[in-house]
Amino acid sequence: MGTVFSQKQVSLKPYNTLSVDVTAEYFAYISSADQLGDIVKSGGIDIESLFVLGRGSNTLLTKNYPGLVLLNSIKGIKVINEDENSVTLEIGSGEDWPSFVEYAVSKGWSGLENLAYIPGTVGAAPVQNIGAYGQAFEDIFVDLDAVDLTSGEIIRFTKEESKLGYRTSAFKTDLKDKYFIVVVRVRLSKDPHFDTSYHSRFPNESLSEWLKKSGKPPYTPADIAHAVTGLRKFKLPDPKEVGTCGSFFVNPFVTVDKFHELEKEVNELQHYPVTKMEYDRIDWHNTGQDKIVKIPAGRLLDELGWKGKWIGNVGTHDKQALCVITNKKASGQEVLDYTNKMRESVQKAYGIDLVSEVRIV
Repeated sequence: MGTVFSQKQVSLKPYNTLSVDVTAEYFAYISSADQLGDIVKSGGIDIESLFVLGRGSNTLLTKNYPGLVLLNSIKGIKVINEDENSVTLEIGSGEDWPSFVEYAVSKGWSGLENLAYIPGTVGAAPVQNIGAYGQAFEDIFVDLDAVDLTSGEIIRFTKEESKLGYRTSAFKTDLKDKYFIVVVRVRLSKDPHFDTSYHSRFPNESLSEWLKKSGKPPYTPADIAHAVTGLRKFKLPDPKEVGTCGSFFVNPFVTVDKFHELEKEVNELQHYPVTKMEYDRIDWHNTGQDKIVKIPAGRLLDELGWKGKWIGNVGTHDKQALCVITNKKASGQEVLDYTNKMRESVQKAYGIDLVSEVRIV
């Protein structure tokens, strides 16, 4: 491996948004599918000791990595099909997601404006099936190409084969660490239909209110994206000031009966529909309940006093208890210990197991 990859013992602190300082034994930039395929075919990659990193915005590194870290640097955006109603684009998986959203809405294309300012790469979008404010990546996803890390061959995965669900996909479960996504294709609309229904229990966190600051009707995709960006910046910490990976846990799904129980304990607890989303850890079909709702994990944590709470070098944002932050001096283990305490407190108080949205390595 040392003859193929010149960089050894590389600090990953600049490559993860929590600013955790761990070291990769080997480190390489991947700038094309052909480059990666050639390396795999030459025997230059041991799949058992490989980790793929994008922006590191959804990753908690808990220790030095005893293997190879590949940094995704595959770029490019091109239109591959267009008609009067829609446009289909092919995007390099290493492209910055927020920048891609800005590019798309500047063209007047719609379908991802509510996903503005979500940190990460385009390649991470299908893995996580990112979603926010009523939109999800699955709504625009067509298919993707990925390099088989065993054979080096490029394989195309359809939307159905990718198995996108609530903050998950086949690449986060069955196919985890077996493929490197190199190209993603999406279809965007030229006839926008906006969803601005998002609201919270705080009036100043309503998307419609922020939209009034961004422009006047008829709104454009860029207006919506600008409002979403403003709202996210208002609610979330500045990554230049603190270490953060955004929301640490996914919002839990509960039965309607469980929700009514929680309502008695948690004031102003909201619930949301879970249409088109499946939870990958729990088989709700065997609960005997006909209806499931999604509830905000942040509200449960807030009720238990976690908002703005610090333990050593790790805390939560003072406006969002779900958002774990650091002073950029914390070790990965410190962050893990802190989040385990959060999880334990919710389990003890409400009987709910919070599932990490962040990948822990």
